[in-house]
Amino acid sequence: MATAVYTRGEYFSDPLRHSEDAVFKATEFLDLFGSHPGLLNIRSYADVGCGSGAATIAVAEGLRQRGAQLTEATGYDVSPHVRALSHKSVHFMEGTFGSQSESVDLVTMFDVIEHVPAPIHFLKEIASHAKILGLHIPLDNSANVAIRDGYRRNLKDPGHLIALDTASALNLLAFAGLQTMDYKYTLAFKSPSGHQSFKQKLIYPLRWGLSLISPWILSKTLGGVSLMVLAITPRGMEAGLSG
Repeated sequence: MATAVYTRGEYFSDPLRHSEDAVFKATEFLDLFGSHPGLLNIRSYADVGCGSGAATIAVAEGLRQRGAQLTEATGYDVSPHVRALSHKSVHFMEGTFGSQSESVDLVTMFDVIEHVPAPIHFLKEIASHAKILGLHIPLDNSANVAIRDGYRRNLKDPGHLIALDTASALNLLAFAGLQTMDYKYTLAFKSPSGHQSFKQKLIYPLRWGLSLISPWILSKTLGGVSLMVLAITPRGMEAGLSG
């Protein structure tokens, strides 16, 4: 499923790319996951498309701080930069998760699924090796993106291949056989990368105001919103996990 821009290492020619938002994404995931204390008996965790590895480390450490007895935490990426990543309690691997028949309790994918061809097939493949999935999904299907023909721009570097809103994101997971346990809107415009440019700073007060009224309305109009989703896989359902 990987495109050449990832496997050749072009996308992560800067190995710290996107790491400025790692704590933001990890914190949002841990807040959602932590609201379901019955899931904290997980022992193995994998982050698929780990990038710089900063979010992987933050999630693994956060899970342990919340009482999870993790014996295994691994970050996977198809980009060769991952060979140089190291951490005392997180192992990093170059390659595709599941290619060696790995099975873990929890998989996270932060801003990954929108880059993947055949996303339903991809989700099914990942789900066959895990019980719980945590996904951070940008909601690109907004009026702001459409009016500016941002879909064309988003196809580059290297590309958001699908543009989702809340309903289509949840439908995508259901089509892949996943049961959504919970979700929350994340205000990506508040993340470090979300208010750097002049345009982002100019529109920030409007986004902030709309977010107080309805994150969904903001996601469909000015954008700057993503969705953090917690889903149970068929293996998780067989193990008795339920939303």
